[in-house]
Amino acid sequence: MSAKTFNLADYATGKSYDETQDDIAQARVSAVASLKDEDFSDFNEEFFPKQFAPEPEHLEDDGFALPIDVTGVDLTRPPGFVGRVADWIDGQCRYPRRRLAVASAITAIGNIGGMSHYDTHDGVTANMLSFCVAASSTGKEAVMQAFTELHIAAGMQGAIQGGIKSEQEIVRNLIENQASFYNIDEIGIFLSKVRNAQQRGGASYLEGVFGTIMNAYSKANSRFLLGGDIKRDLRKVYFGQLSKAQDSGDVEREEYAARMLGMVDNGLERPFLSIIGFTTPSTFEGVMDGETATQGFVGRAIIVAERDINPRPRKGFKKIEMPIMMGGKLGVIYGNEAGRVEHIGPRRDVTTTPEAAEALDAIIEWLIDYAGHMDEKTGEASVAMIRRAYELIAKVSFILAIPDGIRTMEHVRWAFAFIKDEIDFKVQLVFANDNKKARPEDALAARLMNYIDTENGASTTVLAGRSKIDKLTIEATMRHLEALGEVVARTGKRRRKGELVVQWFRT
Repeated sequence: MSAKTFNLADYATGKSYDETQDDIAQARVSAVASLKDEDFSDFNEEFFPKQFAPEPEHLEDDGFALPIDVTGVDLTRPPGFVGRVADWIDGQCRYPRRRLAVASAITAIGNIGGMSHYDTHDGVTANMLSFCVAASSTGKEAVMQAFTELHIAAGMQGAIQGGIKSEQEIVRNLIENQASFYNIDEIGIFLSKVRNAQQRGGASYLEGVFGTIMNAYSKANSRFLLGGDIKRDLRKVYFGQLSKAQDSGDVEREEYAARMLGMVDNGLERPFLSIIGFTTPSTFEGVMDGETATQGFVGRAIIVAERDINPRPRKGFKKIEMPIMMGGKLGVIYGNEAGRVEHIGPRRDVTTTPEAAEALDAIIEWLIDYAGHMDEKTGEASVAMIRRAYELIAKVSFILAIPDGIRTMEHVRWAFAFIKDEIDFKVQLVFANDNKKARPEDALAARLMNYIDTENGASTTVLAGRSKIDKLTIEATMRHLEALGEVVARTGKRRRKGELVVQWFRT
């Protein structure tokens, strides 16, 4: 079956923009409704414009031997369908935000397929905690909107939530739908409030929010037990619905009310809570200390940062329409019809090839050794973060495998390279914050390394502005790092007063 490309010109009927968009959406829904699983057996559509394609980004060699070969793995391009979703998300952005697009694609496919698929190797769940860090006015909003559109295309928009107010609201959302997908702007402000409440006392309800989030997040393969007051309130609601359904002969509504009553007593079955949050470097970086990083909430999250704080707009930019085959594939991965966002009944197994299983076993052993290695360099906080990395690698490789139903070596290689890079970023950030006074030179070096954009580098002036340190100190620190072979100075792509600026690049 060939994919139809929807073009606004096809709908030039004098209608308003919103009416035209609704026509396109309805046409897509009608077309997707006729698609079946076998229609996607050879789906491999490439639609990302070549002029938008990002420079490849690879895992840096830090001198500690890796357990598997990740040569050639491009961190900006996840394999398979998830990579094509990342292409589409980035195609909604006037400014290149590739790292954010990759994190959003992983989280979105985890949401869409997580309730209906099961990992037979580790039993990990596909719900993610993801924090996306980028400077203001650089395109975070476009990524957030694209993330929402993916869930609408899959028919799961009822579970999208825009914020977290209280632990009671979190529970109510999980009762209304089996899933709660939080898509939160300025999440760094929320994290700062919680951190301040923990350090200074007061605002105890915020601590309760963290506890409820982690309780629900960890129960995606089991049951989330409800408190007594909530149970009593829900029994009244669903007994009333059951009685009305029996009186009216509404069998479907009767079955639903009976099932919900059972969940009130037995607990919510496989609640699926995920969070993707967007924030700025100035808001987020200050909260990443050892205490925060070792806690369950931030410690179990992936953190991706766009290091280029002043990206150039793409020439000839025009948003990419979602191909009908992509929308159809999302609906098939979810595998449910309209109504309560849930999956009941048997899940589809995602198996693991012997080679991939062997690689995962090698990775978990290697992470223990790597944690010991980093303990000597960056301290105890890094150990906890590295030990949690296996769960993230298992989750990401599982999500990459969901569209095809089998985890391969390619999925494991990419997931390992991606999470290793992400873990090193977190370790450097935490080390910088924890050692401002005890080891100021090392802390500054770690912070500066995290400021350097892979593709564009960073000048001494930019590094001085971001770190609030004078340029002479920055220059001396960078020359020291250059002597150690960790950075190199070369002419970059930026111009100042008509001349190319010397930039620092990580080696």
